[in-house]
Amino acid sequence: MPISPYVPPANLSDLPTAIWSGVAGLPVLPFLPGQAPTVKKTPTWSSKVKRAGSGRERRTALWPYPLWSFELSYEVIRHRPSADELAILWEFFNVAQGQFLPWLFVDPTDNQVASQQFAIGDGAGATFQLTRAIRSWSEPVYAAYAPAITVGGAPTSAFTQVPNGAITFAAPPASGAALTWSGTFYFGCRFSQDDLSFEQIVAQLWSGKSLKFVSVRP
Repeated sequence: MPISPYVPPANLSDLPTAIWSGVAGLPVLPFLPGQAPTVKKTPTWSSKVKRAGSGRERRTALWPYPLWSFELSYEVIRHRPSADELAILWEFFNVAQGQFLPWLFVDPTDNQVASQQFAIGDGAGATFQLTRAIRSWSEPVYAAYAPAITVGGAPTSAFTQVPNGAITFAAPPASGAALTWSGTFYFGCRFSQDDLSFEQIVAQLWSGKSLKFVSVRP
């Protein structure tokens, strides 16, 4: 996909600028200088509810983890030869072919973990799924950038990242050893629409009221 690596604005300067992550080949939705996006974010679950004549219910959770819905609103998008943010967003949307292809999103308010425990070694298994926690609740991380791993509190580089956010160690971690990671994670997403509408405010300045997308499972 011919998408250039994004350059975060000043308030996101600590985020990685590389386009590649644990999910090989997926581009990252650009954060561009001059943009002032507003982010809306909603977790969505799928539950099946059957209610008997007595009023009693039988409820089934169909998903083990939620899908996340996002909506970005852009106050100002520049469309000028020296800063053509509008063309970059159009390029990204058209390369993705609307809803068709997946890509990665760095949520500016939710993208890092520090010393996050993701598993306990059992002395036999060598591959483990990265996770992130929101207080007592956790979910899998399917794309991470250069994770720093510790085994039983000791840093290690004897591992490889495999697709979909999993870590494979060179040797199975010892039984009872806590496995933790620190670093940046992405949300794998697709657009929720096949059309992309921006409105011209004045010459060379545009705005976008609603860019919607949803997380996807690998």
